[in-house]
Amino acid sequence: MAAILTIGASAIDLGVLSVALTLPGALVAWLAGGWIDRHRRKAVLIAADLVRACVLLAIPAAALTGHLSLPLLYGVAVVAGICTVLFTVADHVFLTHLVAPKRLLDANAKREAADAVAEITGPALGGALVAWLTAPIAIAFDAMTFVVSALLIGTIRRPERVAAPQTTRDIASLIADVRQGLRVVWRNRVVRALFLSTATLTLCFSFMASLYTLYALRELGLTPAQLGVVIGCGGIGGLAAAMVAAPAVRRWGVGRVLVASLLLGGAMQVLIPLAPPVPAIAMGFLILQQIVGDGALTVYMINEATLRQRLLPADALGRAAATWSLANGVLTPSGALAGALLAELIGLRTTLWLLAVGGGVAALWLIAARRALAGRG
Repeated sequence: MAAILTIGASAIDLGVLSVALTLPGALVAWLAGGWIDRHRRKAVLIAADLVRACVLLAIPAAALTGHLSLPLLYGVAVVAGICTVLFTVADHVFLTHLVAPKRLLDANAKREAADAVAEITGPALGGALVAWLTAPIAIAFDAMTFVVSALLIGTIRRPERVAAPQTTRDIASLIADVRQGLRVVWRNRVVRALFLSTATLTLCFSFMASLYTLYALRELGLTPAQLGVVIGCGGIGGLAAAMVAAPAVRRWGVGRVLVASLLLGGAMQVLIPLAPPVPAIAMGFLILQQIVGDGALTVYMINEATLRQRLLPADALGRAAATWSLANGVLTPSGALAGALLAELIGLRTTLWLLAVGGGVAALWLIAARRALAGRG
């Protein structure tokens, strides 16, 4: 919103912003996965939060002094993106030290429930703050939430188990970490199918990263506050998904749940380009897509993360998560730029029809591995 409403960013500008947010962080995390496996994740989580708080404050400071620009937003995006990916990798590993393996599915569901509550309230509050204070100043409030996060993580007292750190860290050892991350992901048939499925989903849905806000504000005529309400409704679907993810697996099995959630989540994306340019009606289309579509994809993500944590060696989870992050960091900006270019050529609405393809294509990888998945519950 800061880029669109304050600077007048185009679809291409937003595509570049998406690259800055994802690609550098993924490359850093890929090399840092082994380091995270051998060091305390709590310190990484706190540091990532505090650095993000500091760099985000540069945006309102620049706006108040009349120096807000796209290059500044790109720079903030690079630093914040690196910290976000490091946080995500460390968080994925840290959870396995807080709960027993048999409780990972419930723990991941509860964490998604917390995220859903935040999604219900955060975007709506953010949209209201943008309308009241402008987008750059609203980001100051966002920065403070990272400080609160760091303080809360600091209250965790449970000691961590970490692998013995290496005495030397050279280029060869970094390459060895990268190779091990690739190897542990690829050699397990189920994990490989999950990786390919998530990568496909990421590529297709990354179109939304640079286009969704632009489409909602300019083509559908929504206000920032209305868009905040729409996005917040995705949290309702996420909250429902967190409640049903574990019971659904116990009843139908993880393979069927994974495939069904991808197909449903993909199918619901057609509501985005179908939304008419009448704000009140468009909100209904987008809210339904957020609740049902996001809910289905949240069920997928909960079970995908849990399977990874259960199937991969504990001392390689960081490297495997870094491999996931690298794929996300390469595919997200690639898709965002491709989506931005397509939007310039064929229009926003036509480009967004491609979102619906993502869920169906991603599900094909899991269908091909259905026999291996059948033995996982």
